Amino acid sequence: MRNSLVLVVFALSAVAVPPPPAHACMNGVERVVDVTNQSVRRAEALLADGAYQAAVKEALATFPEVLQLTHRARRAGLFARAQRVVALATVRSGGRVRLGNNMSGKTDAKRAANLAWAAMLLRTHHARGGDDVVVQVELAEALAALPVERAEAHALLKELGEGDLLPTARAWGLLAELERERGDVTAAERAGRRCREIAPEGQVCGPKPATA
Repeated sequence: MRNSLVLVVFALSAVAVPPPPAHACMNGVERVVDVTNQSVRRAEALLADGAYQAAVKEALATFPEVLQLTHRARRAGLFARAQRVVALATVRSGGRVRLGNNMSGKTDAKRAANLAWAAMLLRTHHARGGDDVVVQVELAEALAALPVERAEAHALLKELGEGDLLPTARAWGLLAELERERGDVTAAERAGRRCREIAPEGQVCGPKPATA
């Protein structure tokens, strides 16, 4: 009898002990902070704000191998997003961001090399993404930064523009620029009008000036 009483007291005391903070949960669901996802989202926000070097730094801190033209099996979606952030930051800075020791962006030659790398990376993503409109537009933006590739950039954007499928004011603004460059005033005016219709307040239609 005494032994049974001791066992009951021990069991009740064990139940009464609260769980450690690390395992405490609300409504039976433990909240786990995904720091990798948060970091990629920060990098995307920095890119959108025009803080291109900071966006690159954030992406590299999360995925040090992000500059490699490879596919990553683990957390592949987040890795791909981080790669695209770095590529777009490179393009929108005019190649001026520092990507590594041999990719400093300090000279015309190094800036051109950075832009070529960004276009190559986004071409790889486009090949993998198939009909992903956003990736196609990102590739067009990168190609437009390379004089010898502007015709292909125009073709990619023109195809989507004819179906009214361009997803951003930036894309419409770039198409307007390329149409104007080719002498098609009517097409340029249409693209510019669509850009102004969907542009957020204060945004100038067309690519932002290149800054790091």
